Amino acid sequence: MKFFKYLFFLLLIIFIGLALYFGTQDGNFSVSETREIHAPVEVVFEEVNDFKNWQKWGSWMKDESLKINYPDNTSGKGAFYSWSSKKDGDGAMETIDLETNEKITQKIVFNGSLEDEGNQVTWTFEPQNNGNSTLVNWTMEGSLNLFEKIYFATQDQSLEEMVRLMYAESLENLEAVLQKEMNAYTIETKGLTNHSGGFYLYNTTASKQSEMSSKISPMIEQITNFMTENNIPAQGNPFVLYLDWDEMNKTAIFSVGIHTSDMVILPDGSPVISGYMEASTSIKTTLTGNYSFLVEAWETTEKYIQDNGFMKSENKNPFEVYVIKAPQEKNPSKWVTDIYIPIETNTEEYKEFE
Repeated sequence: MKFFKYLFFLLLIIFIGLALYFGTQDGNFSVSETREIHAPVEVVFEEVNDFKNWQKWGSWMKDESLKINYPDNTSGKGAFYSWSSKKDGDGAMETIDLETNEKITQKIVFNGSLEDEGNQVTWTFEPQNNGNSTLVNWTMEGSLNLFEKIYFATQDQSLEEMVRLMYAESLENLEAVLQKEMNAYTIETKGLTNHSGGFYLYNTTASKQSEMSSKISPMIEQITNFMTENNIPAQGNPFVLYLDWDEMNKTAIFSVGIHTSDMVILPDGSPVISGYMEASTSIKTTLTGNYSFLVEAWETTEKYIQDNGFMKSENKNPFEVYVIKAPQEKNPSKWVTDIYIPIETNTEEYKEFE
């Protein structure tokens, strides 16, 4: 019995000694990882703001024993989720505060509930490269309790090293997921449709085909500003009317316009022109996705016309309408562009489709 008594006191002394040793060690930590992600800040923020999205890129989600519980609200201030894992134990996370497209502040609790103090997690988002990419900084800071200090003292890696590696891999995954999602697109040819045409304000220019995209946005902005300043309501979305497409010389002549409800009488020296588009019967194709897929969308429409024996109109020009566009929508996978190619309506093939 004396042996066990001495053994007990020996173990007690060792425990007290360890407690005193680790108790005096600094348990405060702060670990941060930064990555420039090639996506607009609005797209990155929206992805991070919803906890359900973390399943797609969180490196810890590879744990097969991980079970996640999501409430009804998983995004925005007050959103939270909890988990259990045979490997890493239980935990929970909550969004404490946020500044849209700038910062998210969260609390994470390991082996406890959200009623516990937990550790602070902070995300910051800074636009880079004229808004085409985002500098993301992900930080966790807090303090280890006694048992956590002892635990990590027995591990090959410190808490900072483990979290830093986890964050770095997750941010890499995040960029890969966003790149895949932003490059998703669909092309749907909807066949015959009638376009009502109507009055519109426009400007016309000529350029190299490769430089068109850099000219269209400023032209839309010029017309939009003119209409706003003169209280002229828009009757539909901006469009580009193709007047000439020279494939040999890679040049184009085109008009950028916005429909109006009536004819607008313009003063001398007006920066825009008033015009009228005749109603047309067209083959319509809708591209949902980045403008880089417009060439494929036009080719798909041309093929549909050929395969179905239609004839393109000699008097009416093709055009594309920007239904959902930048800069209002930052995610290019959500941009919607309608393509219209007017056809001759006095053919037998057309009558079969009526």
